Amino acid sequence: MAPLQGEMTLSFLGRIADRYGLTVRSLLSSVTEVGGQQDVVGAQQGDSEVFLNPAARDPVSALCRVPQVGLRRALPAWTREEPLGPSQEGPAARLRNGVETVAAWGPACPGCVAARTGRVAPARVYLAAHQRVCPRHRCWLMGVPGSGGRVVGLAGCPEVVQAQEDHLRLLRRCPVAGSAFEVAEAVTAWWWAQKWPEETLWQARLCATVPEGEEPGRWRVLARGLVTYPETVAVGKMLVDQTMRRRITTQVRGHLPFCLGDLPVLIDELACCLRRPWLADRLASCMDGPLFAWAHQCSKAAVVPDGDGQRLLWKVHPAHRPRPLAEELAQHLREMAGGEAAEAPPTKRRRGHSRQADEAFKAGLTRARAYAAARGHLATRADTLQDGFPLGAWMTNQRMLRLGMPAWRSTALRALDPYWDTPWPTLWQRTYHQARCHVAEQGPLDARGGFPGTGLSLGEWLYLQCTRYPDLHPEQQRLLAQLGIDAEAARDARPRRRSQRAGEQEALAHARAWALEHGSLAGVSVSTVHEDYPLGRWLSDRRGQMGRGVLSPDRAEALTWIDPWWRPPWHLCWQRSYEHARQQLQQAGGGEMLASLVLMDRQAQEWLRIQQRRYHLLLPGQHDLLDQLGLKPETAIADVPAATASASVAPLRAPGGPQGDAEGAEAVGGLPAVAQQRPLGVPRLGQRPDHRAGFESALVHARAWADVHGHLAVPRDTRQSGFALGMWLFGQRNRAKQRARKGEPASPHLGQLAAIDPWWNPPWDLHWQRNYYRARDCIRAGRRADTVGVLPVGKDALGIWVKRQCTLYDSLHPGQQHLLTAIGITPEAARARVGPRRDFRRLTTTPRFDTDVAHARSYRAQHGHLAAHASEQHEGFPIGRWLAGHRQRARKKTGTSPQARVLAGLDPWWNPPWPMRWQYAYHHTRAHPDTPRATRWITTQRQAWRLLHRDQQQLLADIGISVDRQL
Repeated sequence: MAPLQGEMTLSFLGRIADRYGLTVRSLLSSVTEVGGQQDVVGAQQGDSEVFLNPAARDPVSALCRVPQVGLRRALPAWTREEPLGPSQEGPAARLRNGVETVAAWGPACPGCVAARTGRVAPARVYLAAHQRVCPRHRCWLMGVPGSGGRVVGLAGCPEVVQAQEDHLRLLRRCPVAGSAFEVAEAVTAWWWAQKWPEETLWQARLCATVPEGEEPGRWRVLARGLVTYPETVAVGKMLVDQTMRRRITTQVRGHLPFCLGDLPVLIDELACCLRRPWLADRLASCMDGPLFAWAHQCSKAAVVPDGDGQRLLWKVHPAHRPRPLAEELAQHLREMAGGEAAEAPPTKRRRGHSRQADEAFKAGLTRARAYAAARGHLATRADTLQDGFPLGAWMTNQRMLRLGMPAWRSTALRALDPYWDTPWPTLWQRTYHQARCHVAEQGPLDARGGFPGTGLSLGEWLYLQCTRYPDLHPEQQRLLAQLGIDAEAARDARPRRRSQRAGEQEALAHARAWALEHGSLAGVSVSTVHEDYPLGRWLSDRRGQMGRGVLSPDRAEALTWIDPWWRPPWHLCWQRSYEHARQQLQQAGGGEMLASLVLMDRQAQEWLRIQQRRYHLLLPGQHDLLDQLGLKPETAIADVPAATASASVAPLRAPGGPQGDAEGAEAVGGLPAVAQQRPLGVPRLGQRPDHRAGFESALVHARAWADVHGHLAVPRDTRQSGFALGMWLFGQRNRAKQRARKGEPASPHLGQLAAIDPWWNPPWDLHWQRNYYRARDCIRAGRRADTVGVLPVGKDALGIWVKRQCTLYDSLHPGQQHLLTAIGITPEAARARVGPRRDFRRLTTTPRFDTDVAHARSYRAQHGHLAAHASEQHEGFPIGRWLAGHRQRARKKTGTSPQARVLAGLDPWWNPPWPMRWQYAYHHTRAHPDTPRATRWITTQRQAWRLLHRDQQQLLADIGISVDRQL
């Protein structure tokens, strides 16, 4: 008895058992029986399959009298698994059920079986997607879970038979036709689930094939593959068409689709080949599903071609795969059961449909709903928190998984924000919402007038969109049209830029005020803010431009006029220490340095001693500055006690500098607190190479530290198991630097430290090195603060440090650049990570200007001016905050507003071009000219008369301080 080609093993065994007058179970028991024990595992159902081991296959071959070679060639599952019995060698049989273990099958055509075997007997065979139709007998071979299948006649559906011929032709012509058919099958199954009322062809085909006595709802579940087969083949043919994919690539113009409406060539061709004109309108708004995922991947392969393009193009996500018929039938039975559905056991979830993932999504959706209700959108930042929940990271994950997301999830997010996931950057969407809020508050935008009334950053962003308008995504153009920016307005747009000259003058005014107050610009660090102006950042940029040789001579001269040493050729820590020593000398009376040394604090004394010892290593400019203090090469500074008993013994750090400048002070002559307390001349442990015992002991502690932390960038106050490791390494570095300055070779024993950490003594600050290791450990630990790259660019101290290295990448030491490249901060990544400048937040003002200006008039009548402090109140009204808000808006606008003209009528200097601190001091001096504070201020203004604004000079002349009386 020979098997049918492609027949299931259990079906073949059933025909053998029928020939012998047995049941299949008894036949399996007989072929696996050994010593009265049978080894048959599993329950037998109508769609089961059996797997035999070699010991069980031999009796079957003997029963049917067919050699093993013929059985292996005809039965696909004959040798697929090798089940083992308890004895590991005896015959064994395993029955399997379900689509996870049993491949696609169906009933064999009865006519073909009778012609092949001469007997009318049911049989089940493995059927591929193109083998479901028997063209000779024109029937559909349908596999029904839990049964032997069903044969459906196709007399009323000739298009199904023709579709199989087209399917076979497609398989012969295209190598990816099998994968394309899987995508097309998912597409038609998704359409089948929509139940569109315009769909009449499928309904007619469903009615034409329903057997007598079949329940209509159950038949709709079973006949899905049959009814949609012609359309599935047609969609598959279109998906593999190279011409269609080239047309899609041409139409996207380098963009990814926001919805299928962005690809009219695709949906129009589908509607034409399927003879459904209404389908184009239905698909135009589709933003999820298997067809959108395919179109998205097709467009992406055109924009960013890669090696995985073909694989991802034909990938069907688990959420888009058609549900197995067994699950569909179980769902239908629960719906038919009505009230008993709640008591029915839950169906098994497939991959990608876990309950835990659904519950986690619902928890995130609750936070997203609260965020959208408060802000009107879901364009969150990556670090956004909502009630302690990391909503930004959650939204980033949802955007990454969008193509494989179940339809109900994307629908829920789209109900909160239709633009929750866009093919353009989320930053663009956030800025767009800012522009939309501006339009809602202040009316339409005037692109031709340069976007008046907008902030500097928003105005520049809007103008940038106008310049790039032809290259924007079509959906972006539609969004901008809602703001009043169409193609014509974008073509006629004018830039919204703040006057660069005015900004530079404002910065110089703040620099002058700082220099007048502190005597120089050395104390300005990167984080310094003066009168709410980021003076430190501005001056740091100018210092960097000066170092790169790109600063214009006029700007450099303006800063040099304020402070000749605003950007010295030596370390800024030295300059800050010099200014501190100069101030100490002035406070001591300004006499001879040696006589005034005893009145200085310990920090200034130690610094002067270090400069005296290192005088021959300093630059000529430093010599001139020290000469002004009275320190010359022949000056001998004796050790003197501190000026007071409470003198600070804190680590030497340049006054006004940031915390990170301590290592820089060490490089230019500073000493730590421990060194200040230790008498000079006492050697440190392990500093001399002949102290081998102490060095070896310290080296053990260094290795222990490096094993834990991975480096030797140890702070100076670090102790390892009670040993002062930080101070010891500080001594080794100083020893190495001293030998390098003298031209001597490095000590041989220091090579052991280099073997532990090659960068144990870098030519840059250790503070930088420690931050580098923190960033390296953070990246290795997997921290991510943005969705595009791998660099931890966040708002914490480490993220700010990484962003600063990206900004200053070109000016770093080659060794520093090499280290940064090792953790992914390449020149390209550094340029990509430089963020925009900070934009000041807009202050809210009281809309009732007429009522508020009455308080200003009353204040003016009482005090004679409108120079009110920010915290000052007048008759319960916050006059200071109100005036500060109007000053800030007046500085942002290019013209003069009506409100500013009213305030200028009350006080012409209500918003002066110089800092308000000067204006406060001026009015205090005018009201109280005899106080010590006013006397000191008048003296300062006379000394800096040439640096003042001409209007400041006029105001001083009005109160009796004229140019004739200046010092």
